[in-house]
Amino acid sequence: MGTTRLYFLGEAALADGFRLAGFHVFADATEQQLESLLRSLQENRETAFVILDRSLYDSDLEILAELRNEGGRILIAQVPPLQDPSAMHSPVDHRSAQLLGEAVT
Repeated sequence: MGTTRLYFLGEAALADGFRLAGFHVFADATEQQLESLLRSLQENRETAFVILDRSLYDSDLEILAELRNEGGRILIAQVPPLQDPSAMHSPVDHRSAQLLGEAVT
């Protein structure tokens, strides 16, 4: 098994911390940069952990949705904005609120 690559794409304010932790950093990355990276990882069958800021995580990129649904070699997670850490919501928050009530989320 090869090495898992670590990537952070997002706010420049968060970039230094991820860089210090050993991540390849794309500060203030665009959707085009994200799409290019994800396609390259997929085509080269690389193993990667990719952390995105909320704006990129919420983008409508087809490759992003495909990799989230696929699971496997490329794990994608989000980090909340530095100035609003409570703004992070997981994909199951909406469903949890439906089942258990709004007080849970």
